[in-house]
Amino acid sequence: MFPFPKGADPVKSTDSYSAWSNRHLILAGRWGQPRPRRPRAIGANIVLSEFILLVVGLGLLILLLLTLIPVSTGSLAPRPNPAATYDEAVARFAAARRDEEAACNPAGVSLLLTHGRATPRAYVFVHGTTNSPRQFEELGGLLHARGHNVLIPRMPRHGLRSGRLSELRRLSAEDLRDYADEAVDLAGGLGDEVVAVGISGGGTVVAWMAQNRPQVAVALLLAPFLGVRGASPAASNLMGNFFSRTPSIALEDPLEPRRDWVYRGQATRALAQTLRLGRSVFRRAADVAPQAGCLLVLTTPQDAQVSNSATARLVGLWRARGSAVTHAEFDAALNIPHNSIDPSADPRKKRIVYERILALLGEAELN
Repeated sequence: MFPFPKGADPVKSTDSYSAWSNRHLILAGRWGQPRPRRPRAIGANIVLSEFILLVVGLGLLILLLLTLIPVSTGSLAPRPNPAATYDEAVARFAAARRDEEAACNPAGVSLLLTHGRATPRAYVFVHGTTNSPRQFEELGGLLHARGHNVLIPRMPRHGLRSGRLSELRRLSAEDLRDYADEAVDLAGGLGDEVVAVGISGGGTVVAWMAQNRPQVAVALLLAPFLGVRGASPAASNLMGNFFSRTPSIALEDPLEPRRDWVYRGQATRALAQTLRLGRSVFRRAADVAPQAGCLLVLTTPQDAQVSNSATARLVGLWRARGSAVTHAEFDAALNIPHNSIDPSADPRKKRIVYERILALLGEAELN
């Protein structure tokens, strides 16, 4: 109980006491409660929120522009520099091969199989993206044994000693254009008639050769990578736009068999730049007939990697320009996958594919 104020009459000072005791009770209550906080800086929070929204909005706008603005293909016109003689072609190949010695895996270097002179027909084989010249070594050796000179050049940034997909992060369509030009330039010195054969991403390179280089007499596209499997032409173009302009992502595939001549998986930059080279072929084919004399295309309905409909679109453009195109397809019952010519492929299916290739090229059947 609170004491009365000093000198106060307990009877006569009831009002004074009540006022005094109420004041002490209020003070006691205040001491038992936490002090109220100061109001937060609402204005500062609003400014921060607006800044974050601005940054996010700008980021989304940049991503949208990277995706929607078409990639340029104006820099992908041919730059021919053909070898004038057989000896010049061999010397230029030897110089390129010396440059490969230090950087490349011995299993992934360029290959040249000759007869010491120019032959009536010279073959140039273009391996697939992430693979290496060894992919065509067996078929190339078979054709060399039949009297042809055979060139199997290594794609830029492929077959390097590290064996890592990250090696492809700087691959450009211009690199592929230069590679295609050099392959045709050398093959022209190796034989009177140049036959170019390419698979997957290499099929895209051969499509560029067929469209742009009149020195190519025959072009055979094996399952060319001209669009993404299951994606519409517009979606493939958008993916090509975006991944051509963004840092490369290495899509490792631990389930893919380990082969010392192949990078396991895929790299988004390499795929996008291959699509960019293919887009240059589409754009030119819409206006100009292809330069190659004979156009051959071979696809499989069981392909799980490339768009057969995109290939059919290119065939349609070529035919619309008056070019005769032979477009063959394996029977679905054969179950031929995307890549059946690799050294590690099923021998039975590989033989089926080889026989079809040789027939299209006018070569004798296998023994």
